[in-house]
Amino acid sequence: MKRSIQSAVALAVVVCVAGLAAAQTIDDIQYYNPTTGAPASPYNGTTQTVEGRVYVLKGTYNAGSHYIIDDSGNGIAFFNSAAPPLTYGDRVSVTGTVGIFQGEIQLSPAPTVTFLGAEAAPTPVTMTIAQAKSDYENVGKFVSISGTISTAVASNQFKMHSGTDTIIVYVDTDTGINTGGVAIGDSYRIIAPLVNFTGGIMELKPRRQSDLIEGSGPIVDAVNCADWTPLASDPITVTATITDDVAVTSAALYYRDDSGDSTGVFLSTPMTNTSGSTWSATIPGGFLGRQVDFYVRALDGNGNISLNPGDAPAGWYEVAVGITSIHDVQYVDPATTPQNSPFTGRVVNVQGIVTAGTGDAGSTSKFIMQDGSGTFSGLLCYEGTAANFLLPGDEVQVGGYIEEYFGLTEMNPHNGTAIEYISFENALPAYNQAHTAVLADDTSPGGYLGEAYESVLVSTFSSTVVDTLGSALYSEFLVSDTGARADSLVVNAAFNMVYAPVIGDVVTVKGFMDYAFGEFQLVPLRDEDITVGATAVEGDLPQILPAGGFSSIKPNPFNPKTEIRFVLTRDNLVQLNVYNIRGELVSTLVNERLQGSGERVVTWDGTNNAGQQVASGTYFARLRIGGDVLQVRKLMLVK
Repeated sequence: MKRSIQSAVALAVVVCVAGLAAAQTIDDIQYYNPTTGAPASPYNGTTQTVEGRVYVLKGTYNAGSHYIIDDSGNGIAFFNSAAPPLTYGDRVSVTGTVGIFQGEIQLSPAPTVTFLGAEAAPTPVTMTIAQAKSDYENVGKFVSISGTISTAVASNQFKMHSGTDTIIVYVDTDTGINTGGVAIGDSYRIIAPLVNFTGGIMELKPRRQSDLIEGSGPIVDAVNCADWTPLASDPITVTATITDDVAVTSAALYYRDDSGDSTGVFLSTPMTNTSGSTWSATIPGGFLGRQVDFYVRALDGNGNISLNPGDAPAGWYEVAVGITSIHDVQYVDPATTPQNSPFTGRVVNVQGIVTAGTGDAGSTSKFIMQDGSGTFSGLLCYEGTAANFLLPGDEVQVGGYIEEYFGLTEMNPHNGTAIEYISFENALPAYNQAHTAVLADDTSPGGYLGEAYESVLVSTFSSTVVDTLGSALYSEFLVSDTGARADSLVVNAAFNMVYAPVIGDVVTVKGFMDYAFGEFQLVPLRDEDITVGATAVEGDLPQILPAGGFSSIKPNPFNPKTEIRFVLTRDNLVQLNVYNIRGELVSTLVNERLQGSGERVVTWDGTNNAGQQVASGTYFARLRIGGDVLQVRKLMLVK
């Protein structure tokens, strides 16, 4: 799942690899704004290589469009009219530039296509309309969706609905598909890639006549649990919406107690038509396993049978039994690589206090929760329908799946009803105070120290702003509590800051820890989370690090000149610059490799690089020593 807050530094790194064929997964590349559906791939404009099986051939829609899906079922389009002749199921490697065409991410122009071997044609994944449209990450997937035709064919398209959910079916004229038999009220199953059109409009785009299947049995939709977070003794009531163009004659709920090995015989209980098209049945409590598996079977008056999920009993729905602590979900031995949750891919239930509400953490679909105040106690939850309004202090139970996205552990709830409110206005967990080097660490040879604070409320110690990065555009800056850039942490606010960071400011920052674009970031939620203190002055200099550092600046305040003293411990490249309060370079005092160790003295006479006298006011001396030291000192020029 792609829920990251953009980082100016990370984006710069991505741009640097443009032109090189990096190996990313299709899921990595296929990222859309979760609210608007606008393409937002972090790899846009870069050259990438993906692998998958072909399920749309050139000539289907036009002379060059293809679609492939990988072994995880994620798909993407590529355009190359000169690609070698291919057939359904051919495995290919595609290297091309990530771009956007009419609202959809694809590889173009003319990517390199390498044939790897012939395999079985891909099988579409069965989804409901609601499931398909719940997440833009489904774009490019090969799907099978059933519904009832709700509009007549016009301008090569028609609409299909299931319950209150509707999707457009677009029939490209190049396919030769005859839609003359499609009429309002008909039941159809459509097999097609799920595409995204400009404006975030998700559509089905069938490939051939056989992708339109009429009269395919009852439509089983909107399968839901009354309680997605049951305890072992709790019964589980399951409902579904079942419709048919003739009549639904019966329905049954199949279920089993599962210890996690996905074995055992499914039992069944009849479903009752409670009202309209709603059917219901209850699974008795007394579960012994960690989860319950279930699916729905329906029969119509013509003897047609439909299942949901469509591949049942090979596929099924899952509901976890009992509550798992967030610590258990998040904890990973620091020596383990990669630092992925041991629960990845598993269905679990968690309970905790919301620390960052929906809309606070960068998206109306996500929130942060904790079930304690220690390390490994936080978890990001992403519910794609944005059906819940959660505030800090709300206590909730959530049922769903644990996933990893770019190293960030996430809880993906089953749906909007899988978030249950327990209580309101609870006290928030205490902030964990930690050093910037620890919070930022994801590369330590002895472990990944920052992992313990992922999605946890934290506070820095008193730290110096060492770089303003993209503060104006991204509300982002770097802080370090040692003065060394090597110990710095990215602060990436989830709002437009009133605070304008200045190099040398001493700040304390609170927020939750995010992981985006390969680095840990501290995300403050409001201006009050950034406390600005006094900037370093005489008697409060940054410490002298192993490679060296400032020793004194005297006099300060000064007129007309001051002596800046710093210490070297070995030969090193040194840069000493003076900046004004806007971060603009005023004077370069040192920019060379200095030999030997000891204290050095440099005088600044209040002039700029052009030799002109500067105005009185606040300035900043920034000292860089190799790659180990970056320190900033405030200067006061008075007249």
